[in-house]
Amino acid sequence: MCESVETALPDVRVPKPDKPEGFSRSWQELFPRPAPIVCDLGAGNGRFAAAYAELHPEWNVLAVERKWSRVRKIERAAEIRRLPNLRTLWFPWDDLLLFWSRASSCREIHVLFPDPWPKRRHRIRRTLTARVLAALYRALEPGGCFRLLTDDSDYYGAVERMVAALPGFDRTEHPVEFPWSHFETIFRSKGDPLYGAIWQKGNRETKEKRRGSP
Repeated sequence: MCESVETALPDVRVPKPDKPEGFSRSWQELFPRPAPIVCDLGAGNGRFAAAYAELHPEWNVLAVERKWSRVRKIERAAEIRRLPNLRTLWFPWDDLLLFWSRASSCREIHVLFPDPWPKRRHRIRRTLTARVLAALYRALEPGGCFRLLTDDSDYYGAVERMVAALPGFDRTEHPVEFPWSHFETIFRSKGDPLYGAIWQKGNRETKEKRRGSP
């Protein structure tokens, strides 16, 4: 059984959900061969996940989605495009991070256009909370990256403030453009403003350098 993150997070008593179907001890067991794991959380129709798996055959891409119809669509795309490095999990991705993720198990985590719940009274329903972000940080390997992209400036600002409270989580740049997701294609075609950033989890060597700097 995967190690729970509850011990590393504030003491909030939440019932632990059942284990994801087809999931045993490690995310790596979902793939035919070991490789760095990239997670697309809330993968939607899987456009980004499939394109990224095709672009990086040397990596394992895990698309996590709570809607079964979308999971099946991603699975069909993986079969048609012959992408053995693309797998799916039908599961709420916040629960996956909170209860079924191992520390330092992911190279990259992408959260693209999560439901913004723009009304003030609904913001409590947002998935990216301080607790979930702490679990996300824990799941990243040292040097791993978290990418957020949204069309909601308030949601982006809230996440940016919460991430700033996590030690050793710093803004970084990616030298290569990422494939567009379904929603990114729609919003960019309309000229809508988008808000996003990439944060990188520091490693021990980086921290030591910082300690030794004047």
